[in-house]
Amino acid sequence: MFRLRLCLLCVLALSSKLAATPPLTTISDTLFNADGTLFNGVVAISWPSFEASDTSNVAAENLNVPINNGVLFVQLVPTTNADSAAVYTVQYDSLGVTEFTQAWAVPPSGIPLRVRDVLLPAGSVSGSAPAVTTIISIANVTGLQNALNVRPAEGTGFGVSRSAVIDATGAIDAAAGNLSDCLHVDGTSGPCGSGTGASTTFIDAEVPAGAANGSNAAFTLAYVPNPSASLALYRNGLLMRQGGDYTLSGNAITFVTGAIPQTSDVLAAFYRLSVSIPGVGFIDQEMPSGAINGANGTFTLSQTPSPSTSLEAFRNGLLLSAGVDYTLSGAVITFITVVPQSTDTLTCSYRIAQ
Repeated sequence: MFRLRLCLLCVLALSSKLAATPPLTTISDTLFNADGTLFNGVVAISWPSFEASDTSNVAAENLNVPINNGVLFVQLVPTTNADSAAVYTVQYDSLGVTEFTQAWAVPPSGIPLRVRDVLLPAGSVSGSAPAVTTIISIANVTGLQNALNVRPAEGTGFGVSRSAVIDATGAIDAAAGNLSDCLHVDGTSGPCGSGTGASTTFIDAEVPAGAANGSNAAFTLAYVPNPSASLALYRNGLLMRQGGDYTLSGNAITFVTGAIPQTSDVLAAFYRLSVSIPGVGFIDQEMPSGAINGANGTFTLSQTPSPSTSLEAFRNGLLLSAGVDYTLSGAVITFITVVPQSTDTLTCSYRIAQ
């Protein structure tokens, strides 16, 4: 009778112990190497101590799971619903070499999960933690209010994908104006070349005002090119000759009879407005020296382009390609293929060092 009672007590104790076993999630998957062969080795799983969702205390430990022919099978206590945060560190070893390491966050599941279901991206956190009920006011943090006071605030005109300006109150607003406008240091905006900074401005791809209708010859630029030779006027991508195809007076362009823009033509003007850059000079619309006779292929510029890639050489208004149409050595241009013919016109624009 005594032995019977003792056995009953053991069974009850064992039942109580089994009832306290925390829930487990099964991870089952097939692992491959990068070359498509099945992975063979050991998966070393380690974890810190944590409290499971049923308040079971899980001690910190390590577990080595052998992987034969790629078969992975392991059961682990879920961590995503744990009462304290926990993550499994999983190290893949093969032939005594650590291949790589992963972090697993295991959710509760009644069905087997694959590795992708528990894999935790780098930088992520997992697990639950007690809610914070203590409220800390700004005044409780020394210096926080002063630090917030000196930070710029968001203004009423704040907007994304715009240049930022600081308004009169010190708040950050979005710059107003057209997307093609230039922004001035006082926060105002306007067409590029306007305002007090107009004396140091490049004007690019401006479409001169005037009707391109096959009869109108008069067009107007927004500003006066300075110097006038800096004006590069293109018609359908072809450089027009100042003094040959058109004349320029102030900001007024007048085409000669045979060069009047037609209805389908596209005009684009590039020029400067008294640009002054220390150490940089500009040479505009220069005609290099050399006989244009269909035989001579060597021409000389008045100065050496600096950098050499700044040279824009035009033949009858068509931009030539360095290394294809010509070579440049110092100030000497040597044509590679077809030399200029007697009826051709050569013009060059470039920068120089001063």
